[in-house]
Order: sequence, then C-alpha cells, then structure tokens
Amino acid sequence: MFSRNLAFIIGINNYTNGISPLNTAVNDAKQLAEILRKKHNYEVWECLDEVATLSKFNKFLEKTLPEQVTENDRLLFYFAGHGVALNGDDGPAGYLIPQDALLGDTNSYLPMTKLHDALSQLPCRHFLGILDCCF
Repeated sequence: MFSRNLAFIIGINNYTNGISPLNTAVNDAKQLAEILRKKHNYEVWECLDEVATLSKFNKFLEKTLPEQVTENDRLLFYFAGHGVALNGDDGPAGYLIPQDALLGDTNSYLPMTKLHDALSQLPCRHFLGILDCCF
C-alpha cells in the first residue's frame, strides 16, 4: 500500500515566442487530473498554460518534489505539450518545451536528461511518467 498518491500534471496549449499553439493539451491534462482526484484519491499539482514555465518546472523538480515525495508514495508525472528531439554531439537529445520557451533556444527548453535525473532520484516506491508530446 502507498502512503500517498501524487501527480504532477502539465498541459500547455498557449505557446508564445514563435511556437505554434496546441488545441487539446490543457483539456487532456485537466481531465486526467479530475479522474486521478475523484476516482483514485490523488493529490494533484496542476501546471497549465502560462503557469508552465521553465522556472516553475525547475523549482518543482529541484525543490518541491524532493521535499514532498517520500519512499512510500506513488508518483505520476504527465506532460502534454510540445517536445522535440535535436541532434547533439552525443546523438539525439530530447526536450520538453515550456510555455515561455523561445523558438530555437535550447536553453529555454527542459532537457529530458534533467527530467530523468530529477525524477529517478526521488525515493517514491512507484513512478509512472507519461509524455503526450512529439519527439
């Protein structure tokens, strides 16, 4: 049994700075959050549209989650938005695109390696990551 069911749900439709908007990401995120809350008793952090910035992601990954998640928790991470894979020196590198990202500026993207490293260090007993984005 788990102490708590936790979910970090991100949905971004309204991109700016030259990045094309999406139509269904926010609605998908809201529907998943509602199902998790009502049917599965999850504590849900929702991060939608203008709130889903790179600084917010970094704070959540570096501070909030490590301070909140315990070894008996179950964590679900869901991202609905733009993603991209770019060729780098070591081969393809994946990125999630925050709402405030600048088109073509990888410093304004969230590297998948950073996401992986942050989430894999959490002590939770069970983790599920869902990426509803292109690569």
